[in-house]
Amino acid sequence: PAIEVVGTARTGVEAIEKTVALEPDVLTLDIEMPELTGIEALPHIIRSSDARVIMLSGIDDPDTTYQALDLGATDFIVKPAEGFASSIADLSEVLLKKIKLAYRVRPESRTAVREVEPVARDHHRAAATAPPPSRLVAITASTGGPPALETVFSGLGSGLDAAYLVVQHLPKGFTSSLVRRLARTSDLAFVVAEDGMLLERDTAYVAPHGLHMKVSGRRTLRIALEDTPSVHGVRPAADPLFQSVAGVAGTHGIGVVLTGMGADGARGSRAIVDAGGMTIVQDEDSSVVWGMPGATVRAGAASHVAPLEDIATEIRRGLRGVRV
Repeated sequence: PAIEVVGTARTGVEAIEKTVALEPDVLTLDIEMPELTGIEALPHIIRSSDARVIMLSGIDDPDTTYQALDLGATDFIVKPAEGFASSIADLSEVLLKKIKLAYRVRPESRTAVREVEPVARDHHRAAATAPPPSRLVAITASTGGPPALETVFSGLGSGLDAAYLVVQHLPKGFTSSLVRRLARTSDLAFVVAEDGMLLERDTAYVAPHGLHMKVSGRRTLRIALEDTPSVHGVRPAADPLFQSVAGVAGTHGIGVVLTGMGADGARGSRAIVDAGGMTIVQDEDSSVVWGMPGATVRAGAASHVAPLEDIATEIRRGLRGVRV
């Protein structure tokens, strides 16, 4: 009832023309289209309209989906795989939620087109011999998160005596591609977290889909993955990670809450602050959706609020000034 469909298009060229003519608030755009693909049409649509674009993606091509987010897409939906037609009702429910969420996004907050230059890494560094970190940085994001994470990690590098733990709300099958993209931005090592992994400095651990990630141990810290119920309707969720970081790191813990819908991360940020650590929250103007960051601010759990381009600087300051 809240949505009016103003038009449809068969090809990428027609999508551009109808977007200009009909001025929709939200556009759903398939990556695979005749004449011009969705990826080819997307930059023209972003430049010529205020439409917030939701990409329809196949689970077998997450790299192209991330490219669409770089080019200005607001969000994406994974199309059902072959033989999955019985869940079309579920897909419809997700689509309606995504459209209503995209409508709330300010057109000016859409991600600008940008290129990330690959960063040279020291491939000879032996992970098994890397010293343990004395500081932990937990980072979470949801809607608009992948490009935001790339921006943050492009401003971070080795030598800060820290390990990084990342929870990004993603569909199944997209985590490994995110890790590959993040690895282009920094000389840090990026891995998909596995249960029992030893935490090492200069390494970022990205939580896998379907499992909560925590940190356990005292002098020796390890990854703990848990198949426990969803939190805030998602798994992995930030709150379990942040709460575990508060417990094991105390004053040496930093929580970072980036753009995203909902309230995940607010409770965990409160735990980090109460343990003597610090939190950094993305500001509203630079967020695609100021749900998670806003909830953290309203909970009184934001030590610092900063635009996206300054988040890495705040993390570095925090790491250099962490109290013992």
